[in-house]
Amino acid sequence: MDPREVLVTGYGLVAPTVMNAETLFSKISEKRSCIRQHPVFADLGFAVSAAGYIEHAQWQAMAAQVAFDATTLPRQSLLAEFVARQALQQAGLVPTDFSRVASGVFLGANKHCVSLDLQEASRHMDATGSVDLDRYLDNHILVGGPFTRRLDQQTVHIARLLGIRDHISTHSDACAAGTMAIGSAFRAIERGDIDLAVCGAVELMAHELSYYSFDGLGAICQRADLAPEHQSRPFMNDRCGFVLGEGAAMIVLESREHAERRKVRPIGRVLGYANYCEAQKITSSSRDGSHYAHCMNAAITSAGLDSDAVDHVNTHGTSTQANDRSEALAIKRVFGMGLSTMTFTANKSAIGHSLAASGAIEAVLSLMTLQQGVALPTLNYDPANAEFPELNFLTEAQQQPIKVVLSNSFGFGGVNSSLVLGKI
Repeated sequence: MDPREVLVTGYGLVAPTVMNAETLFSKISEKRSCIRQHPVFADLGFAVSAAGYIEHAQWQAMAAQVAFDATTLPRQSLLAEFVARQALQQAGLVPTDFSRVASGVFLGANKHCVSLDLQEASRHMDATGSVDLDRYLDNHILVGGPFTRRLDQQTVHIARLLGIRDHISTHSDACAAGTMAIGSAFRAIERGDIDLAVCGAVELMAHELSYYSFDGLGAICQRADLAPEHQSRPFMNDRCGFVLGEGAAMIVLESREHAERRKVRPIGRVLGYANYCEAQKITSSSRDGSHYAHCMNAAITSAGLDSDAVDHVNTHGTSTQANDRSEALAIKRVFGMGLSTMTFTANKSAIGHSLAASGAIEAVLSLMTLQQGVALPTLNYDPANAEFPELNFLTEAQQQPIKVVLSNSFGFGGVNSSLVLGKI
């Protein structure tokens, strides 16, 4: 059986300060950052308190719009439902449509960290600074039941909401998880296992436990001399680490046959996908970019294209020294002389690094670039002080004909994923 064509028919997104994809795309187009001072980080006295975080008003707005009792729903599930409903609405679907055909849910999410439990436990410390566990347990109410800390809690919630039974999977592959979830859904539809899927990622890691963990690895930007919105500086010589972010994005994928039966107008196409584990080093790739290049080449080949067919690359672009350099060298390996006609973007400059969710958010922004023919700028980028000025990272939004976008996600642990998206 020949591989089936896979279409995108809807998407949803929530990111720091914004409640939908259109607002985020406009904000980045206007060079406005979603990164600001995190009040929790500031209260804790962190020297650098920048983060891209979902604020209280956004949580209130989401809770007001979901059918479930939001007071008993874990935040990751609340966020997942809100974003999934956005995607379904754009696709012209209702939840019961998923139970009528072979369907699947593929979501990325990393460890649900225990920051809220730690905060609650801290309220039951004795005079010596030790937690009185008896008092903690006597007063502790676990919201959402005993399994709310499950890694797949948002996946289970969406599967139940949509009545999906054919394929349910959770990807926990560090920063590549969202891209891997989309790629896995693409493969399942392409080979004929299912006809309809909702895929993407949810991540809520902009809190102190994540900060301590990544700062201990030297991955968090510690430039106290820079305003929060200026700290994420992908591919610049003076970059010094990423800014924590959070958010969620989901995409509805369908086989062409299923979409045509519904007479729905597609938004874009998933053309190709590749995923490799390089087993180089847990925190960085090969310094010559060869492993990243292998993944990008494989994705382009999977799409049945040559490298010169790619017009635009949405880079992983974390703003760390090792990652940006490896990715830039890989891009030069893959595209060679074709670089002069291409454009590049690094969305994390505006929203921070939302880990599992980053690839899904960037895939949605890439689809919008294909739809609108607008390449997004990279905030805080100056060609005069860039390490690789030969790569055309835009400093302003630019109208251009774009037919194919490559979107990269390269995660800790050597998990590399690339997605090729095409214009309808």
